[in-house]
Amino acid sequence: MARTTRWLLLSLVALGMVFLPAFTTPPVAAGPPQLTLGGPADLAEVDSAAAAGQVRQLMSPWCTDVPASVHAGSGGQAGFTVDWHPLFGRGAEPSVFIRVGLQWPTDHAGTRAVALHECAHILQYRAYGFDAVTLAADMDRIYPDGTSSGTEHMADCMADLMGAVRVGVVDGRGYSAGYGGTCTPAQTAAAAELIEGRLPLSTE
Repeated sequence: MARTTRWLLLSLVALGMVFLPAFTTPPVAAGPPQLTLGGPADLAEVDSAAAAGQVRQLMSPWCTDVPASVHAGSGGQAGFTVDWHPLFGRGAEPSVFIRVGLQWPTDHAGTRAVALHECAHILQYRAYGFDAVTLAADMDRIYPDGTSSGTEHMADCMADLMGAVRVGVVDGRGYSAGYGGTCTPAQTAAAAELIEGRLPLSTE
């Protein structure tokens, strides 16, 4: 999930380097994407390195190159870090990451929906050249006055196109992932552009 209130946390570290986790949310933050109404994943699976690889495959072919980790609980997190030098500016390509909570096993449809939502954030960052401020402004124009930020809503729309099923029933238990909004045709078209690495044709 990316924090609904836009912020950039800048921490000065040694040698003038800056750690900038743009639009990231600590795992303890409240809010969707949330998995509900089901049993927890097996803790042995959560603790295994294999689970992270399985989650990465859930995001194929879009985010299999993104380092992924898992933890017990629900929700997810996506972001990037960038090195910044006061004299030389931004360093190499930012490092991206995804973290996914396993309230259910990795083969659960809800887990895939959360993983694809977080993958969508990575695709958003990449399409905008890691300019999180412009990204947020454009997404809010595409989804004005919504119940969540435009960035979050559009990540849901992108996840839908990538095959996520945000609401459903598995083994007799209901689940829900994402922010609950319905994507308009214009938002779906914008989501398709972002998945392809292009800026939306319209931000009206």
